Amino acid sequence: MRHGYPPVWLSAALLALALMWRMVGAPLTATQFEDMQTPLWQARVLLPTRVGRILRLWMPGAQEAQAQTIREEALGEEGQVLDRLMNGEDQQTISVYLAQEGRVVEMALESYVCGVVAAEMPAAYHLEALKAQAVAARTRAIWQTENGGCALHAGADICTDSAHCQGYATPDQCRELWGGEYTAYRDRVLQAVAATRDELVTYGGQPITVMYHAISGGRTEAAQTVFSQALPYLVSVESDGEEGVPGYQQDTFFTFDEMAALLGDAFDLDLTAQEVERTLAVAGYTDTGRVAAMLVGDKEVEATAFRQALGLRSTWFTMSMDGSGVTFHQRGYGHGVGMSQAGANSMAADGADYRAILTHYYPGVLVEKR
Repeated sequence: MRHGYPPVWLSAALLALALMWRMVGAPLTATQFEDMQTPLWQARVLLPTRVGRILRLWMPGAQEAQAQTIREEALGEEGQVLDRLMNGEDQQTISVYLAQEGRVVEMALESYVCGVVAAEMPAAYHLEALKAQAVAARTRAIWQTENGGCALHAGADICTDSAHCQGYATPDQCRELWGGEYTAYRDRVLQAVAATRDELVTYGGQPITVMYHAISGGRTEAAQTVFSQALPYLVSVESDGEEGVPGYQQDTFFTFDEMAALLGDAFDLDLTAQEVERTLAVAGYTDTGRVAAMLVGDKEVEATAFRQALGLRSTWFTMSMDGSGVTFHQRGYGHGVGMSQAGANSMAADGADYRAILTHYYPGVLVEKR
C-alpha cells in the first residue's frame, strides 16, 4: 500500500456504503434533499424495512421471499391480514357500513381494526402508540356490537364515518395516503394489531366507551363537558409532550360577514356583521380552560356547537378582533376527551408501553383479552 492512500478495505467499505445509500433511495444532491417527500424524522422508521429488502435480495432465501411475496399478492390485502394474524384460524366478524360505498359488509374483526388504525393515527407514530390505538379501536367496535350497533345504519355494528363511529382506510386508500412508504407503514400497522390481538379496554369487566382525539393541547377534557355524560374513566388528565406536534397551535381568521352567515345558519339567527362584532363573547369556561359556551347575538350557545359551525380545530381557543374580523387562536385538535394520539406518541417515545398509555388516558380500566 502506498503511503498517503486509504487502505483497500476502507475504500471498499465506503463504496459499499455509497451503493446502499443510493439503493435505499437516499438523496445525493442539494436539490434532491430539498425535494425529499419523506421528512428526516420518519427515516428511522423506514430505513430498517428498506435495508431489509436489499439484504433479502443478497441472501440465500431470496427465492423463498419472492415466492412469499407472490402468495401475499394473490391473497389480497385482507387475506394477508388474516393469514398473518390468525395463522389460518377462524376469527370474529363484524358488520361494517362502508360510508363511501353505501353498503354493509361482513369483515374479519382484526382486519377491520387494521383499517381503523391506518385511518385514525399517523403510521409513523411509535409502535406502542399504534398498539394503543389498535386496542382502542377494537374496544369501540366490540362495545358497539354489544350495545345495538350503529345508530345511523340499520344492520351494521359500526360505520366508517369518523364523525359518527370510526374512520376506516381501505388498502387502496392506504396506498394513496402513504405512497412509496406503503409497505413499511402497512407492516407497522399489522404488527401493532397482531401484538394486541383480542385485547380490549374494560371497566367492571365490560368494554368501555372509547373516545380519542388527535391533540389534546396539554390536558384532556372530561366527557360530561362535551357529551353531557359523566364516565369514571373519561376524566381530565395531563397529556405532556405535545408541544412540538404540527397543529398544536393554529390560528384561523373569519371576517364578520363570514361569521354572521355561518353562525346565523347554524343557530337560526338573523345576524349582521355589526351584531357579531358587538356581541361575540365567551360565556364560560370548563375546568381545563376550554371554552364552554359562547354569546352570539342574543343567544348563548354551547362551545361544541360553535366549534362545529365554524369548523374550528377545538374549543380551546382565545379570540382577537380588529376592524375586519376575528382571529381564533386554537390549541389542540379534536374534542379533547379520552386518549390524545399525540400524547400517546409522546408517552411511547419516553418508554411507556401501550398498556401504560391506555391506563393513563382511561384511569381505572384494565387492558385484557376477552
